[in-house]
Amino acid sequence: MDPRRVASIAAVVGGVGWLMKVTMIWGNGGQNTDAGPVGLMYTGGFAVLAIAIAAAGYTLVETAPVWLRMVVAVATPLLVLMVWMLLDQAIKSVYPGNSWVRDEVSVVVAGVIALMMGVWGSGRHRPVHEDHRPQPHVAVRGRRAAR
Repeated sequence: MDPRRVASIAAVVGGVGWLMKVTMIWGNGGQNTDAGPVGLMYTGGFAVLAIAIAAAGYTLVETAPVWLRMVVAVATPLLVLMVWMLLDQAIKSVYPGNSWVRDEVSVVVAGVIALMMGVWGSGRHRPVHEDHRPQPHVAVRGRRAAR
């Protein structure tokens, strides 16, 4: 399966999972934010989003050697996690108090972004030949290569 399609599907599933988690917390009135189905939605959504980000990272360097693709596929989710944790702390510093909404704003933002990127990415795909095989990547020769 094409890594772009894997990234798109996983982003949609992970984003919906995180939005369902927040909806369940809201339905509980802010109670039970860690256990049961709420915790399962968070953990499952986190794992699926990590797969989506790894697949997206893999596609960033799809013409590179396999070892480099693997390094980028592992490093990209770690980088996104660090940025998300920084944004989470920034969002929490803006909102005073200790409500469940304050704790879940970053999850909602990440879920919406993942859902939007997954839907956007599902419309983008490689051109396919008549025999349903992806077209090979053809390098474009520039001015320097023509010398």
